[in-house]
Amino acid sequence: MSYSTLISEFQRRLRLGMVGGGSDSVIGRTHLIAARTDGFYELAAGALSIDPVIARSSARAELIAADRAYTDYRVMAEREANRDDGIDVVTIATPPQLHLPVAREFLSRGIHVICEKPFTKDLQEARELRKMTQKSGRMLCLTHCYTGYPMVRQAKALIREGAIGRVRLIEAELSVGDPGVVAEPKDRSQRHWRFRKSSMGEGAILGEVGSHPFNIACFVSGLKATRLCARMSTVAANREVYDNAYLSLDYEEGVQGRIWASYVAAGNDQGLWFRIFGEKGSLTWYQEQPDALWLKLIGEPATRYAPGFDSLAPEALKASRFRAGHPEGYALAFANLYSEFAQAIIAEKLSQPFAPFLESLPSSDDGVHVMEMIQAANNSNDQDGAWMELGK
Repeated sequence: MSYSTLISEFQRRLRLGMVGGGSDSVIGRTHLIAARTDGFYELAAGALSIDPVIARSSARAELIAADRAYTDYRVMAEREANRDDGIDVVTIATPPQLHLPVAREFLSRGIHVICEKPFTKDLQEARELRKMTQKSGRMLCLTHCYTGYPMVRQAKALIREGAIGRVRLIEAELSVGDPGVVAEPKDRSQRHWRFRKSSMGEGAILGEVGSHPFNIACFVSGLKATRLCARMSTVAANREVYDNAYLSLDYEEGVQGRIWASYVAAGNDQGLWFRIFGEKGSLTWYQEQPDALWLKLIGEPATRYAPGFDSLAPEALKASRFRAGHPEGYALAFANLYSEFAQAIIAEKLSQPFAPFLESLPSSDDGVHVMEMIQAANNSNDQDGAWMELGK
């Protein structure tokens, strides 16, 4: 069902609430751009910061009514659930140690959840939140936003169709080295949560940075990791968490792989990419050149896939917004997740099939698998790189 059909039948936009994501947030503006891109949502309420002054000023800036500008997410959940025009869905854009308690408040009141990654602060909480979501009967979308790119979805389709034969090797990395992460701030109080032990422990890099290459490798290949060994280290001076991690992984079906996650790849801007090698050839994709997916078969010229062509796989074509030759980017990949989740919610409210809209979206299962990776990597690093099974 098309956007116009859904909206015209539903007769309103979804009312969106937001916890975190105010003017003091790194990721909040990105969520708002993504939510507003296709017109499925209107921002109706928010507890936009832990700082009451910032929460109120951020709400004013977003034209949220004063009586729906909250300073406590628990009050927000209770009051919104009791309003006739209460929110349909909430975005959680807080540090990961708050994801479980915030999600609990809204899921228990029948409100769908869009949750920032990493899913939670640890594996135990991830399993608890997945169980809670399933029990609530509500939907949850985890914003591993890079899976929204058309060419990432095309890569997944090509592997599924056997374009490179059986997958053998998987390489992925996210190696950042910009001024904001390569060194500690002079004022320690200005540390982002990703550099605080209190957020996810010493291995927080695997939640904030390592979760993306791990998730995208699993998404594109269709394989889960089964065991790994890890070496993590702290390179920058005066830093209390690891800022560089090398992981070797075994996936299902005997596939081997590697992941590099780093904050100290000096000079790199973002650095997310993957290469997947099969029996017949390989696929390569760089996030900083997102409209180019390269298929290279043995002994043949490379083939470049790009968005907007009718010959793409259905899931890639659905994620393509413009005609061929017109670049697409990060915000639109992020928006694809918001839009598909909105369509699932509206279809469910209209008592129509909604599962097809969820097929490409990161879920609580993906969140749990990332946390299994993080726990195994922490345990491996603590035991001098010993191999560890995921989920144990």
